[in-house]
Amino acid sequence: MNLSLYIAKRYLFSKKSHNAINIISGISACGVAFATLALVCTLSVFNGFQELVAGLFTAFDPELKITATQGKRFNSQDSLILQIRNIPEVEVSTLSIEENALIQYKGRQAVVTIKGIEDNFQQLTQIDSILYGYGKFMLYDEIVDYGIFGMQLTSTLGTGLRPIDPIEVYAPKRGQAVNMANPTNSFKKDYLFSPGVVFAVNQEKYDGTYVLTSLDFARRLFDCNTEITSLEVKLKEGTNIEQVQREIQELLGGDYRVQNRYEQQADVFRIMEI
Repeated sequence: MNLSLYIAKRYLFSKKSHNAINIISGISACGVAFATLALVCTLSVFNGFQELVAGLFTAFDPELKITATQGKRFNSQDSLILQIRNIPEVEVSTLSIEENALIQYKGRQAVVTIKGIEDNFQQLTQIDSILYGYGKFMLYDEIVDYGIFGMQLTSTLGTGLRPIDPIEVYAPKRGQAVNMANPTNSFKKDYLFSPGVVFAVNQEKYDGTYVLTSLDFARRLFDCNTEITSLEVKLKEGTNIEQVQREIQELLGGDYRVQNRYEQQADVFRIMEI
């Protein structure tokens, strides 16, 4: 028997001339036991919160996200970017453009983040798990472009799941200062329709400001030809994400930033860790 345990057992359960010592020892032991139990329960709850939050972001954020360290946009035809897309560990990669714009519907306005994505975004993330409505995930067809709005944003605009009228989208013309005499000439205008579904990440950052649409629509609206704001990557099952992240970062060098899901939501997870 462990010496310390043997001494503790003899001390706690041996008969003593003063019963007060036994009582004090019992109270102390119970206090330590209850405090430890409370600590274990508290840590378990916070671990559950962290897994829950991580699960929410998993449906929207890619496993790895590559962005520029200087400026916001970079060339999608860069040889290094093309090389990343052909890495054996990469299962899916999609080009993305994220820029701010103003949208309007029947007099209601909101400043939003337009996220232009490729058709394979469904394979990149678990977006289908957070879609609600009676339509389907669709970014465009032969006639119009579609926008999938955050649930909170549809409430702000009052559009419902399938608005009858198109939603107006405005973005500043690239490289031009706003003409205060005639501001409308300084903005590009386009239209989005709804495919009958909305998404709900249960995070205001996304549900209240994001609109998913096609990459071609975003390029047309923001005057981007081959430029993008990020390359989003999903790795093959069983791949060591941290190892591949380091390898990609070494390959790209200091001109690019490679972030995993936790680093993409650094503020949220830092609070959870604290």
